[in-house]
Amino acid sequence: MPLRPPPILPPSFVPPYLLDRLAERASAPVSARAANTLMIDREHRGLREFLAPRVSSGVAPSYTKRGSPERKIYNAGNTTQLPGKLVRSEGQTAIKDVAADEAYDALGATWRLYHDIYERDSIDGAGMPLTGSVHYGKDYDNAFWNGTQMVFGDGDGEVFNRFTIAVDIIGHELTHGVIDHEAGPVSQGQSGALNESICDVFGALVKQHLLKQTAQQADWLVGAGLFTSWTR
Repeated sequence: MPLRPPPILPPSFVPPYLLDRLAERASAPVSARAANTLMIDREHRGLREFLAPRVSSGVAPSYTKRGSPERKIYNAGNTTQLPGKLVRSEGQTAIKDVAADEAYDALGATWRLYHDIYERDSIDGAGMPLTGSVHYGKDYDNAFWNGTQMVFGDGDGEVFNRFTIAVDIIGHELTHGVIDHEAGPVSQGQSGALNESICDVFGALVKQHLLKQTAQQADWLVGAGLFTSWTR
């Protein structure tokens, strides 16, 4: 019998095997939240092929080159409808929604790493605006790049904190966008593993650049603060 290839995975931060384990073995409330997250991720996996950029087309969208990011943060209102209600645009002051303000700051930090260090104009190299939606779903235990924007769950508050809590999570996920525009590999098997590895490295570099750390000073730990004390 021929071996089945591993499933094509969405570029979400928490891997399916971890959510599977929580769905199977955790307490009833944690299990239900994990199962719901897996269901949403499967739906996202099916939709993503229609949203992802076609790197082979040779036609790049044209955006205004501004020398600064162009960010828009939306509030999904604990629904799965994207993008949601616009709550903060580029240049506006903080709105005292912690998740929205963290997303805004981290999108900017990721843009600055690629711009300042690699001379890349946004994740597509052509000035693409950066969009994020916070408060996605109810107790949604993940964050993902859907091919056009970032999406952040609030976590369940028991196992996971909010998914905007760590800048390197956002740097990791936005790097999926960079890879999409440069190569567009299938998120499966060896190419999927390489994709995730590169995103981990650049997520750590976003934090290192933001904190003005040397390689020796950086902790190289992606997602610090995401897990609650429940997991310790």
